[in-house]
Amino acid sequence: QCGLPYVEVLCKNRYVGRTFIQPNMRLRQLGVAKKFGVLSDNFKGKRVVIIDDSIVRGNTISPIIKLLRESGAKEVHIRVASPPIRFPCYMGINIPTKEELIANRPEFHDLANYIGADSVVYLSVEGLVSSVQESIKARQENENGFKTQKSRVGKIGHCTACLTGEYPVELEW
Repeated sequence: QCGLPYVEVLCKNRYVGRTFIQPNMRLRQLGVAKKFGVLSDNFKGKRVVIIDDSIVRGNTISPIIKLLRESGAKEVHIRVASPPIRFPCYMGINIPTKEELIANRPEFHDLANYIGADSVVYLSVEGLVSSVQESIKARQENENGFKTQKSRVGKIGHCTACLTGEYPVELEW
């Protein structure tokens, strides 16, 4: 919809697991180094826009940006398909403390410079919720090729606790 051509700039080694879920920083960094190869012929001397699903700690995106720049990218812009993650997840994702989240660190105020990008833009919480609700509604209306009798939109939700700090269950400490 934006009119920009889609070009692959990275080759992902599918045999390297998700680096985000590694238990410590050293293992996450080693995983990132092994995970990506660069297809520099596709972008040398050009501006690159990378779409990432989220930036949690910031330790995956920085090496990727560095790799792209070293391989000839003129500019590297980041667009994030989620809002900044500011709170721990107690529902099963490996985010145990607020302090390790990039959105809570002083560097976040100048994140583009900190990670080596020319710009960083996040989706808003409202934009995410709206998008998910539209998708739920469309899916319900098209279930089995016919409209459902009663839409459940508004009754079906999703957790945004890591974005807003509003948890769907009461936390006891």
